[in-house]
Amino acid sequence: MIKAVSLRNKMKLNKIFSLPGYYKWWASRFLLDVILDTLNVPFPEIENALETKNGLYCIYVGIAVKESVRNRLNWHVNDMHTSSQVINGTLSTLRQSISSIVAGNQYAKDATDSFIDKLYVEWFYSNNPIKTEAVKNELHQIEKQLLNEYLRVLNIQENHHPLSSSIKAKLKELRKEAKQIQLS
Repeated sequence: MIKAVSLRNKMKLNKIFSLPGYYKWWASRFLLDVILDTLNVPFPEIENALETKNGLYCIYVGIAVKESVRNRLNWHVNDMHTSSQVINGTLSTLRQSISSIVAGNQYAKDATDSFIDKLYVEWFYSNNPIKTEAVKNELHQIEKQLLNEYLRVLNIQENHHPLSSSIKAKLKELRKEAKQIQLS
């Protein structure tokens, strides 16, 4: 597990192997509270449903099937985060959610980057080749298990955790509103 800001350094980013896999995003309690406050979720109501490690809380999981974990993490951390990406829906779902939560505005690159820089990320590799049916099946099964096992407050798609319904609804609402706001 490393601080996400370290992946802004290309040498450190390139130490991640060019293999498919999955990854987890972790937040401190302070950053988790920022997310939960915006989503109107009291911490005690979900505390026991969260995965914890080293005093951090896992807020998002993702998979890299069609590209390497390195490329996927690079997209989340170092994305240009342009207006056209917001408009066309090609901004990563993690960035869409974070910008909607911390700024109420999906066009707010600086606020999004600042929040991401404070998060931690860890990744795991698959031995199956990128873009194969084997890696797709393996990683989708892992993702399903991760999303069922614990509550991931920033995952929307395929998140069927019993406590996720109202959180996903609020997050979708925030994202829709935040996409409508254009920077002047």
